[in-house]
Order: sequence, then C-alpha cells, then structure tokens
Amino acid sequence: MFRRLAGATVVVLCGLSIIIHSPAGAVPPAGPTTTTPASADDWEVAGFARERGIPLAQARQRLGWQALAPDLTEALERDLAARSGGVWVDVHDGDRIKVGVAGGPDPETAAIVRRAADAVGLTDGYDLVGVRHRLDTIEADNDWLGAELARVNADAPATLAAGIRTDRNAVELQLPEGGTLTPAQRALVADARQRLGERLLVGSYDGVIQADACAYPYCDKPLRGGVRITNSGGCTGGFIARSKVDDKLYQFTAGHCASLGGTDNWSTKFTDLSNHVVGPVWHWKWHGGGDMAIMRINNVPGWNPKAWVNVTNGPDTTADSTYHISSDKLSVLGMRICITGASFGNSDCGFVTQLGVTATYGGVTVHNLGRGSYCRTGGDSGAPMYSLHTAYGLHVAGSGCDGFYQSIRSAEVKLNVNVLHSNS
Repeated sequence: MFRRLAGATVVVLCGLSIIIHSPAGAVPPAGPTTTTPASADDWEVAGFARERGIPLAQARQRLGWQALAPDLTEALERDLAARSGGVWVDVHDGDRIKVGVAGGPDPETAAIVRRAADAVGLTDGYDLVGVRHRLDTIEADNDWLGAELARVNADAPATLAAGIRTDRNAVELQLPEGGTLTPAQRALVADARQRLGERLLVGSYDGVIQADACAYPYCDKPLRGGVRITNSGGCTGGFIARSKVDDKLYQFTAGHCASLGGTDNWSTKFTDLSNHVVGPVWHWKWHGGGDMAIMRINNVPGWNPKAWVNVTNGPDTTADSTYHISSDKLSVLGMRICITGASFGNSDCGFVTQLGVTATYGGVTVHNLGRGSYCRTGGDSGAPMYSLHTAYGLHVAGSGCDGFYQSIRSAEVKLNVNVLHSNS
C-alpha cells in the first residue's frame, strides 16, 4: 500500500511503514525511445497490471525495463566504477529504472550510462539521479553493520536486521516492533547512528523472522522446482541445477533444510501420493556466507528433470506446471519477484525491498540476503524466486509477507553448479 505525503511517500508493507523521500535531480535519458518488450507470459503481465492498476501495454513496457535492470547493474559496476550510486526500480515513478551517480550526473557519466544501457537493450525507461554517497561506501557500511549484527543477535530474544537501500542511498537497520533489545543491541544502534550518520535509516519490522522448513503441491515426473520435499522435516525443492565439473544434475533447496531435516535421501510424491526418492544432500551451507543446498538426483533417467517451476494459482499468478526458466540474474531493488512455495498454497509476488541483508533466524546470522514483500509460510524454504522466466533466488526465511531469499548467483558460485535453463 502506498500513501503520498508532501515530498515523500509512505510505503506500508505487512505493517512496516517506510518513508521514502522523492528523488531530486533526475536527468531524462537521451537516445531512441524504443522499448524492449517483456518476454513474459500473459499471466505475469496481467498480474502486474492489476497490482499497478495500469493497462496491459504499460505493464508489458515496465516489465521489459525490469528484465534489463540486472544487466545494466552489472555493466555499470564495471563502467561507472567509483561514481556508481547503484541501480533500482522506482515503484513510485512508473517503475522507471534509476541510476544513482555520486556527486550528480554530468555529460561524461550520462554518456557512460547511455552506452551501457544501449548495450543491454535498455533504450528508454531510465533516469540518472544524483546521490551523495558512492555505492561502495554504502556496501562497506552494510558489511560492518552485518558483522556487528552477527555478534549482538547471538542468543538475543529479538533480532535486528539490516540491508542496503539503494533508493535511499543508505543502509537500513530494522528493529523488531515490540521486542526488547539487549544492552549490546541498544549499544550497536547508538554506535551505528553516530558512525554512519545520514547513511543510516532506522526502521522496524513486525513479527519474528523464522526459518521456513516444515502436503501441498506434488507433481509427477519430470522433476521440477516448487514441489514439496520431505526428510525428517519438510521444505520446497528449488531450481534444477547442473554441476560445473561433471554435468551431474541436482536440485536446489535451502541450506537449513539439510541442517534441520537431515542430509540423507529427501523424497517427494507423485500426484497419486506415492513416495519417490529425489536423492541425498550433496553439499549445503547455513552460516554467515549463505543459506543454500543441493540434492543429488539419484535416478536422472527416471526423473527426467526439467528447468521448470510448478507455478500455482495466486492473486497475480496463473497455474503453470511447466513454467520454464531461461536465465538467472542478480536482483535489483524495487523489481517484481515471485515465489512458489510448497506450503503457502498460492504462488505470490511482491517487490524487492532490501539487498545485502543481514538477518538472524534459527540461531544463525546470514549475510547478503535479498528481501521482498511477498507472502510465505513454514515449509516454503528452498522455494524458487523468479520473474519473467528468470531465476533470482531461493526463499529461506521470513515473517508474514516479509520474505528473505538467498541470491541464486551466490548459490551457483558457492555450490559450483549452474541453474538449468530451458535451452540447455
């Protein structure tokens, strides 16, 4: 829900109010006005149009911009270097792509951004915005704060969370609503205010962040993402992956599923409720560096795994048991992202609200997560996070409609696999 105030917008996400001041100094892009259309199914365009209250043509145009924003982010990390203030989707300005420029845009940086945007196919729908602080400064602040949170959240009854807000050119530290902070946590909040100054936002979140390991959707073969998997606990099977070393096939899930539910064979069911083994956990991580796991698929010929997600009906989704994944990318703040968990009962979509997040759940503090305004429940851990046939992450934790996910790019690197694509 959005409410307008003079010079600002109040965003209410699952009970959390965040004030976002309107950016100033935006520079319209030069060059042609042709827009790359979104290669989305009708249900994605229609769902987004309903969310925004806009015509289908506008929804398709905006999703086309979003699909190219991750590519622009990677290009500008190299080309804009130290002057980069980050890239985000401005949900309050027609979902246009904003490019932050430290010290303000000038003809030279405008030309650099234009070349990068043209190279990735983004010929309109973006603006340059002057920001005070460089992105690498904000990232360093976030790294420091994340390390401190791991220390003060240990054994605390209520935990703090933090992440990057490129749209605010700051790090956002969130305190639990109604929670009592320990002396160490209170000291850190004071220290962060003094150390970071205007580079720190302090907000709050409602509920308790919890790991989502805990039937709902089952599928006959071929094996795909979005189905319930069980061992001593229950989770959701994520994207299918291929080893970078020997081409063997695996299925992603969350790392804490392996830690809490066991590393021996995980199983799923066919639609007749007969039980079938997927395979054992091959490798997993649940610590500061991430929350991710891969299961070895035992009977590949029998399972015939596909680069599909079993998308279920939801407020803005249409059931599609063969929804294909054709690419994987990094997330961008403000972009639309969807989840298909095995326990919530509906696929759900929201928007990326923070990146580089540090959160504590199940007694473990994890850094560099994504965060979004999508709804989830226990048992959805490992669920595929996707949009426009692109893989973005694996859901790992949350509270109500405030979800946390592991970046798929990071999981690919650390587990030495690649997400299986529909053309591979």
